[in-house]
Amino acid sequence: MHLCFSITAHGFGHGAISTSIIARLMQFHPEIKITIVTLLPKSYLASRLSGAFTHVKLGHDFGMIMHSANVVDVPNSRDAYQQLLENWAQYVSEEMNVLQAFKPDWVISNISPITLDAAQQLNIRTASVAPFNWAQIYERYCLDKKYAHTETLYRKMLAVYRKVEYTYKPQPSVPFTGVKEIDIASINNQPTDHIEDLIRYLPKGTNRVALVALGGLPFDLDIKHWPTIPGLHWLLNQPGKVLRDDMSQINELKFSFLQLVGSCDLIITKPGYGTYCEIAAIAQNKKIRVLSLARQDWPETPYLNSFLASRVPFLEIHESALKGQALTHIITQLNGLDYPKTEICEDGAMQLITHLLSNGAA
Repeated sequence: MHLCFSITAHGFGHGAISTSIIARLMQFHPEIKITIVTLLPKSYLASRLSGAFTHVKLGHDFGMIMHSANVVDVPNSRDAYQQLLENWAQYVSEEMNVLQAFKPDWVISNISPITLDAAQQLNIRTASVAPFNWAQIYERYCLDKKYAHTETLYRKMLAVYRKVEYTYKPQPSVPFTGVKEIDIASINNQPTDHIEDLIRYLPKGTNRVALVALGGLPFDLDIKHWPTIPGLHWLLNQPGKVLRDDMSQINELKFSFLQLVGSCDLIITKPGYGTYCEIAAIAQNKKIRVLSLARQDWPETPYLNSFLASRVPFLEIHESALKGQALTHIITQLNGLDYPKTEICEDGAMQLITHLLSNGAA
Protein backbone atom coordinates (compact mmCIF):
# COMPACT_ATOMS: atom_id res chain seq x y z
CA MET A 1 0.00 0.00 0.00
CA HIS A 2 1.10 3.54 -0.76
CA LEU A 3 -0.16 6.44 1.37
CA CYS A 4 0.31 10.08 0.47
CA PHE A 5 0.13 12.60 3.30
CA SER A 6 -0.57 16.23 2.44
CA ILE A 7 0.35 18.58 5.33
CA THR A 8 -0.36 22.28 5.62
CA ALA A 9 2.66 24.44 6.47
CA HIS A 10 0.60 26.82 8.65
CA GLY A 11 2.70 26.42 11.79
CA PHE A 12 4.00 23.07 13.05
CA GLY A 13 0.88 21.73 14.78
CA HIS A 14 -0.43 20.04 11.66
CA GLY A 15 2.99 18.57 11.04
CA ALA A 16 3.00 17.17 14.59
CA ILE A 17 -0.33 15.42 14.01
CA SER A 18 0.61 13.90 10.65
CA THR A 19 4.12 12.85 11.64
CA SER A 20 2.71 11.09 14.70
CA ILE A 21 0.56 8.97 12.40
CA ILE A 22 3.38 8.38 9.95
CA ALA A 23 5.81 7.43 12.74
CA ARG A 24 3.44 4.73 13.97
CA LEU A 25 2.93 3.46 10.43
CA MET A 26 6.70 3.20 10.02
CA GLN A 27 6.94 1.33 13.33
CA PHE A 28 4.08 -1.13 12.89
CA HIS A 29 3.60 -1.25 9.10
CA PRO A 30 7.04 -0.69 7.55
CA GLU A 31 5.86 -2.28 4.30
CA ILE A 32 3.64 0.74 3.57
CA LYS A 33 5.20 3.30 1.22
CA ILE A 34 4.98 6.91 2.43
CA THR A 35 4.98 10.10 0.35
CA ILE A 36 4.66 13.49 2.05
CA VAL A 37 3.52 16.54 0.08
CA THR A 38 4.18 19.72 2.07
CA LEU A 39 6.05 23.00 2.27
CA LEU A 40 7.23 22.06 5.75
CA PRO A 41 11.01 21.61 5.64
CA LYS A 42 12.31 18.09 5.18
CA SER A 43 14.55 18.65 8.21
CA TYR A 44 11.45 19.04 10.39
CA LEU A 45 9.94 15.83 9.02
CA ALA A 46 13.20 13.93 9.42
CA SER A 47 13.53 15.08 13.05
CA ARG A 48 10.26 13.29 13.84
CA LEU A 49 10.46 10.27 11.52
CA SER A 50 12.92 7.38 11.58
CA GLY A 51 11.80 5.54 8.44
CA ALA A 52 12.08 6.23 4.74
CA PHE A 53 9.73 8.63 2.98
CA THR A 54 9.54 10.66 -0.21
CA HIS A 55 9.24 14.42 0.32
CA VAL A 56 7.54 16.53 -2.36
CA LYS A 57 7.98 20.24 -1.73
CA LEU A 58 4.58 21.50 -2.82
CA GLY A 59 1.56 23.08 -1.21
CA HIS A 60 -1.10 25.67 -1.94
CA ASP A 61 -2.67 25.44 1.49
CA PHE A 62 -1.56 28.44 3.57
CA GLY A 63 -4.23 28.58 6.27
CA MET A 64 -4.23 32.21 7.39
CA ILE A 65 -1.83 35.09 6.84
CA MET A 66 -0.60 36.14 10.27
CA HIS A 67 0.45 39.48 11.77
CA SER A 68 2.19 37.48 14.48
CA ALA A 69 2.01 34.00 15.98
CA ASN A 70 -1.27 34.97 17.66
CA VAL A 71 -2.94 37.57 15.40
CA VAL A 72 -4.61 36.87 12.04
CA ASP A 73 -4.14 39.38 9.21
CA VAL A 74 -7.73 39.29 7.96
CA PRO A 75 -7.52 41.66 4.93
CA ASN A 76 -4.42 39.98 3.50
CA SER A 77 -5.86 36.53 4.25
CA ARG A 78 -9.02 37.42 2.34
CA ASP A 79 -6.93 38.68 -0.60
CA ALA A 80 -4.78 35.54 -0.56
CA TYR A 81 -7.88 33.36 -0.64
CA GLN A 82 -9.27 35.37 -3.55
CA GLN A 83 -6.06 34.54 -5.44
CA LEU A 84 -6.48 30.91 -4.41
CA LEU A 85 -9.98 30.91 -5.90
CA GLU A 86 -8.80 32.56 -9.12
CA ASN A 87 -6.02 29.99 -9.52
CA TRP A 88 -7.87 26.98 -8.10
CA ALA A 89 -7.98 24.98 -11.34
CA GLN A 90 -4.26 25.55 -12.01
CA TYR A 91 -3.27 24.55 -8.49
CA VAL A 92 -5.44 21.44 -8.57
CA SER A 93 -3.86 20.49 -11.90
CA GLU A 94 -0.35 20.84 -10.46
CA GLU A 95 -1.21 18.54 -7.58
CA MET A 96 -2.97 16.08 -9.89
CA ASN A 97 0.29 15.78 -11.82
CA VAL A 98 2.14 14.89 -8.62
CA LEU A 99 -0.47 12.34 -7.58
CA GLN A 100 -0.53 10.78 -11.04
CA ALA A 101 3.25 10.38 -10.89
CA PHE A 102 3.20 8.66 -7.47
CA LYS A 103 -0.11 6.80 -7.79
CA PRO A 104 -0.95 6.49 -4.07
CA ASP A 105 -3.80 4.31 -2.86
CA TRP A 106 -4.94 7.00 -0.43
CA VAL A 107 -4.43 10.71 0.08
CA ILE A 108 -4.61 11.72 3.75
CA SER A 109 -4.83 15.48 3.91
CA ASN A 110 -4.14 17.78 6.84
CA ILE A 111 -6.03 19.77 5.61
CA SER A 112 -5.57 21.06 2.06
CA PRO A 113 -8.76 21.35 -0.02
CA ILE A 114 -6.58 21.65 -3.14
CA THR A 115 -4.93 18.26 -2.55
CA LEU A 116 -8.27 16.68 -1.70
CA ASP A 117 -9.88 18.08 -4.85
CA ALA A 118 -6.97 16.81 -6.96
CA ALA A 119 -7.27 13.32 -5.47
CA GLN A 120 -11.04 13.26 -5.83
CA GLN A 121 -10.81 14.20 -9.51
CA LEU A 122 -8.39 11.28 -9.99
CA ASN A 123 -10.71 8.91 -8.07
CA ILE A 124 -8.04 8.37 -5.42
CA ARG A 125 -9.58 7.58 -2.05
CA THR A 126 -9.35 10.44 0.42
CA ALA A 127 -9.24 10.92 4.16
CA SER A 128 -8.64 14.03 6.24
CA VAL A 129 -7.21 14.35 9.72
CA ALA A 130 -7.25 17.63 11.63
CA PRO A 131 -9.14 19.20 14.53
CA PHE A 132 -10.79 21.62 12.07
CA ASN A 133 -10.75 22.44 8.36
CA TRP A 134 -9.92 25.66 6.54
CA ALA A 135 -13.54 26.26 5.56
CA GLN A 136 -14.36 26.63 9.26
CA ILE A 137 -11.50 29.06 9.83
CA TYR A 138 -12.31 30.97 6.63
CA GLU A 139 -15.92 31.30 7.74
CA ARG A 140 -14.81 32.84 11.05
CA TYR A 141 -12.46 35.44 9.59
CA CYS A 142 -13.09 36.04 5.89
CA LEU A 143 -16.66 35.15 4.90
CA ASP A 144 -18.38 38.48 4.21
CA LYS A 145 -21.46 39.27 2.13
CA LYS A 146 -19.75 42.46 0.96
CA TYR A 147 -17.31 40.27 -1.01
CA ALA A 148 -19.10 37.92 -3.40
CA HIS A 149 -16.02 35.76 -3.96
CA THR A 150 -15.89 34.81 -0.26
CA GLU A 151 -19.17 32.91 -0.50
CA THR A 152 -18.05 31.21 -3.71
CA LEU A 153 -14.80 30.00 -2.20
CA TYR A 154 -16.43 28.98 1.07
CA ARG A 155 -18.95 26.79 -0.77
CA LYS A 156 -16.18 25.32 -2.92
CA MET A 157 -14.13 24.31 0.11
CA LEU A 158 -17.18 22.90 1.88
CA ALA A 159 -18.02 20.75 -1.15
CA VAL A 160 -14.51 19.28 -1.22
CA TYR A 161 -14.40 18.55 2.52
CA ARG A 162 -17.84 16.93 2.43
CA LYS A 163 -16.75 14.50 -0.31
CA VAL A 164 -13.92 13.09 1.85
CA GLU A 165 -14.46 9.40 2.54
CA TYR A 166 -13.16 9.39 6.12
CA THR A 167 -13.02 12.58 8.19
CA TYR A 168 -10.96 11.81 11.28
CA LYS A 169 -11.35 14.31 14.12
CA PRO A 170 -8.67 13.98 16.80
CA GLN A 171 -9.80 15.40 20.11
CA PRO A 172 -10.04 18.20 21.04
CA SER A 173 -11.64 19.35 17.79
CA VAL A 174 -14.06 21.88 16.35
CA PRO A 175 -17.30 20.12 15.27
CA PHE A 176 -18.00 20.23 11.52
CA THR A 177 -21.63 19.86 10.49
CA GLY A 178 -22.74 18.12 7.34
CA VAL A 179 -20.33 15.18 7.46
CA LYS A 180 -20.07 11.96 9.42
CA GLU A 181 -17.00 12.59 11.54
CA ILE A 182 -14.92 9.79 13.04
CA ASP A 183 -13.94 10.86 16.54
CA ILE A 184 -10.56 9.58 17.69
CA ALA A 185 -8.35 10.32 20.68
CA SER A 186 -5.78 13.09 20.59
CA ILE A 187 -2.77 12.65 18.34
CA ASN A 188 0.73 13.58 19.41
CA ASN A 189 4.31 12.48 19.60
CA GLN A 190 5.44 11.48 23.08
CA PRO A 191 7.85 13.96 24.71
CA THR A 192 10.74 12.38 26.58
CA ASP A 193 12.40 13.63 29.77
CA HIS A 194 16.06 14.56 29.30
CA ILE A 195 16.30 16.96 32.23
CA GLU A 196 19.53 15.47 33.66
CA ASP A 197 21.33 15.80 30.32
CA LEU A 198 19.83 19.26 29.72
CA ILE A 199 20.91 20.64 33.11
CA ARG A 200 24.51 19.66 32.36
CA TYR A 201 24.39 22.16 29.46
CA LEU A 202 22.93 24.94 31.60
CA PRO A 203 24.53 27.19 34.25
CA LYS A 204 25.40 25.74 37.63
CA GLY A 205 22.53 26.00 40.09
CA THR A 206 19.79 25.38 37.50
CA ASN A 207 17.16 22.98 38.81
CA ARG A 208 14.08 24.02 36.85
CA VAL A 209 13.47 24.87 33.20
CA ALA A 210 10.90 27.17 31.59
CA LEU A 211 10.25 26.71 27.87
CA VAL A 212 8.75 29.52 25.80
CA ALA A 213 7.08 27.84 22.81
CA LEU A 214 4.91 30.20 20.80
CA GLY A 215 4.80 28.32 17.51
CA GLY A 216 6.75 28.41 14.28
CA LEU A 217 6.06 32.08 13.51
CA PRO A 218 8.13 34.99 14.89
CA PHE A 219 7.05 36.37 18.28
CA ASP A 220 9.11 39.27 19.59
CA LEU A 221 9.31 39.39 23.39
CA ASP A 222 10.57 42.13 25.70
CA ILE A 223 12.76 39.76 27.71
CA LYS A 224 14.95 42.46 29.30
CA HIS A 225 12.47 42.84 32.14
CA TRP A 226 11.57 39.20 32.64
CA PRO A 227 11.84 37.96 36.22
CA THR A 228 14.98 36.32 37.52
CA ILE A 229 13.84 33.31 39.54
CA PRO A 230 16.49 31.38 41.52
CA GLY A 231 17.19 27.99 39.94
CA LEU A 232 14.97 28.67 36.89
CA HIS A 233 16.45 28.80 33.38
CA TRP A 234 14.52 30.22 30.41
CA LEU A 235 14.62 28.55 26.98
CA LEU A 236 13.51 30.94 24.23
CA ASN A 237 13.48 31.46 20.47
CA GLN A 238 14.51 35.11 20.14
CA PRO A 239 17.00 35.28 17.24
CA GLY A 240 19.52 38.11 17.34
CA LYS A 241 18.87 39.07 20.95
CA VAL A 242 21.53 39.09 23.65
CA LEU A 243 20.26 36.87 26.45
CA ARG A 244 20.95 36.93 30.18
CA ASP A 245 22.90 34.15 31.87
CA ASP A 246 19.61 32.52 32.92
CA MET A 247 18.40 32.32 29.31
CA SER A 248 19.31 30.15 26.30
CA GLN A 249 18.32 30.15 22.65
CA ILE A 250 16.42 26.97 21.84
CA ASN A 251 18.11 26.48 18.47
CA GLU A 252 21.55 26.51 20.13
CA LEU A 253 20.72 23.51 22.30
CA LYS A 254 21.36 19.95 21.14
CA PHE A 255 17.88 18.80 22.09
CA SER A 256 14.74 18.31 20.05
CA PHE A 257 11.58 20.26 20.79
CA LEU A 258 9.92 17.10 22.13
CA GLN A 259 12.84 16.54 24.50
CA LEU A 260 12.55 20.12 25.77
CA VAL A 261 8.79 19.78 26.33
CA GLY A 262 9.37 16.54 28.21
CA SER A 263 12.06 18.12 30.39
CA CYS A 264 10.56 21.49 31.33
CA ASP A 265 8.68 22.43 34.49
CA LEU A 266 6.92 25.46 33.00
CA ILE A 267 5.86 26.14 29.43
CA ILE A 268 4.60 29.43 28.06
CA THR A 269 2.71 28.76 24.86
CA LYS A 270 -0.39 29.69 22.85
CA PRO A 271 -3.45 27.70 21.81
CA GLY A 272 -2.16 25.16 19.32
CA TYR A 273 -3.05 21.53 18.80
CA GLY A 274 0.42 19.98 18.59
CA THR A 275 1.98 21.46 21.71
CA TYR A 276 -1.20 21.15 23.80
CA CYS A 277 -1.52 17.45 23.06
CA GLU A 278 2.17 16.79 23.63
CA ILE A 279 1.81 18.42 27.05
CA ALA A 280 -1.29 16.32 27.77
CA ALA A 281 0.65 13.16 26.91
CA ILE A 282 3.03 13.75 29.85
CA ALA A 283 0.43 15.06 32.31
CA GLN A 284 0.66 11.81 34.28
CA ASN A 285 4.18 12.85 35.34
CA LYS A 286 2.61 15.73 37.31
CA LYS A 287 5.52 18.03 36.55
CA ILE A 288 4.71 20.47 33.77
CA ARG A 289 2.61 23.64 34.31
CA VAL A 290 1.24 25.84 31.54
CA LEU A 291 0.71 29.53 30.83
CA SER A 292 -1.10 30.08 27.53
CA LEU A 293 -1.64 33.36 25.72
CA ALA A 294 -5.24 34.43 25.26
CA ARG A 295 -6.53 33.94 21.73
CA GLN A 296 -10.26 34.47 21.98
CA ASP A 297 -10.91 34.88 18.25
CA TRP A 298 -9.43 31.53 17.19
CA PRO A 299 -12.25 28.93 16.82
CA GLU A 300 -10.18 26.14 18.40
CA THR A 301 -9.33 28.00 21.59
CA PRO A 302 -12.24 27.01 23.89
CA TYR A 303 -11.89 23.34 22.94
CA LEU A 304 -8.11 23.34 23.38
CA ASN A 305 -8.11 25.23 26.69
CA SER A 306 -10.80 23.05 28.22
CA PHE A 307 -8.89 19.93 27.15
CA LEU A 308 -5.57 21.02 28.65
CA ALA A 309 -6.91 22.69 31.80
CA SER A 310 -8.50 19.37 32.77
CA ARG A 311 -5.07 17.70 32.67
CA VAL A 312 -2.41 20.13 33.98
CA PRO A 313 -2.23 23.29 36.11
CA PHE A 314 -3.17 25.91 33.52
CA LEU A 315 -3.70 29.67 33.33
CA GLU A 316 -4.67 31.79 30.36
CA ILE A 317 -2.79 35.09 30.23
CA HIS A 318 -2.70 38.17 28.02
CA GLU A 319 0.45 39.15 26.14
CA SER A 320 0.70 42.25 28.34
CA ALA A 321 1.45 39.95 31.30
CA LEU A 322 4.72 38.79 29.74
CA LYS A 323 6.80 41.32 31.61
CA GLY A 324 8.46 41.90 34.96
CA GLN A 325 6.50 41.56 38.18
CA ALA A 326 3.27 40.69 36.40
CA LEU A 327 4.87 37.49 35.08
CA THR A 328 6.38 36.73 38.50
CA HIS A 329 2.95 37.03 40.13
CA ILE A 330 1.31 34.79 37.53
CA ILE A 331 3.99 32.10 37.88
CA THR A 332 3.50 32.16 41.66
CA GLN A 333 -0.25 31.79 41.14
CA LEU A 334 0.29 28.90 38.71
CA ASN A 335 2.60 27.10 41.11
CA GLY A 336 -0.14 27.25 43.74
CA LEU A 337 -2.60 25.27 41.63
CA ASP A 338 -3.21 21.60 42.34
CA TYR A 339 -2.67 19.04 39.62
CA PRO A 340 -5.98 17.78 38.15
CA LYS A 341 -6.88 14.12 38.35
CA THR A 342 -4.94 12.12 35.78
CA GLU A 343 -6.76 11.41 32.53
CA ILE A 344 -5.42 8.64 30.33
CA CYS A 345 -4.28 9.86 26.90
CA GLU A 346 -5.29 7.22 24.37
CA ASP A 347 -3.43 6.90 21.07
CA GLY A 348 -5.53 8.58 18.36
CA ALA A 349 -2.89 7.86 15.71
CA MET A 350 -3.23 4.11 16.20
CA GLN A 351 -7.02 4.41 16.26
CA LEU A 352 -6.87 6.11 12.86
CA ILE A 353 -4.44 3.58 11.41
CA THR A 354 -6.50 0.63 12.65
CA HIS A 355 -9.70 2.07 11.19
CA LEU A 356 -8.13 3.06 7.86
CA LEU A 357 -6.35 -0.26 7.27
CA SER A 358 -9.39 -2.28 8.40
CA ASN A 359 -11.89 -0.40 6.28
CA GLY A 360 -9.81 1.09 3.51
CA ALA A 361 -7.93 -1.85 2.03
CA ALA A 362 -8.15 -1.82 -1.74
